[in-house]
Amino acid sequence: MAELAERAWEAVVGLATGLRVTLRALGAKKNTVMYPIERLDVSPNWHGLLALPVDPATGKDKCIICFQCERVCPDRCIHIEATGKGKERLLTRFDIEMDKCCYCALCVEVCPTEAIVFVPLYEASTRDRNRLLYDLDDLHRADSKEPVARGIFSVGGRS
Repeated sequence: MAELAERAWEAVVGLATGLRVTLRALGAKKNTVMYPIERLDVSPNWHGLLALPVDPATGKDKCIICFQCERVCPDRCIHIEATGKGKERLLTRFDIEMDKCCYCALCVEVCPTEAIVFVPLYEASTRDRNRLLYDLDDLHRADSKEPVARGIFSVGGRS
């Protein structure tokens, strides 16, 4: 009989604890965002869409065509081509297959000139897989927003 009373008491305590949590949540301020109308800011560590910013001083790509981002990409989704030799090289192709990208940020971290950055755009869903191949023009257009992450992330006050 004592065991039954103890189990009943544990059940009542569990029920009271659950009801207390529920009532506290009912009285708390709601965090609902009316998505199409309101939008939340993304985290500074956001791994979203990639962009190629243009240097505002010269109007040219920041990319020095070192191919490091293409080499470091584990998914092999970055494809770069250039014409010319030495400092006269011009970027003719910079494609990113976003359907293959795992958003690991290795391309952003390895870039010596911060020529590839994440931007706070997250509305990139599509039903057509061909629209997920971003070429040079698409990557320049995506740079209209302020980049979220540049270069190597600082960890513990170190960069």
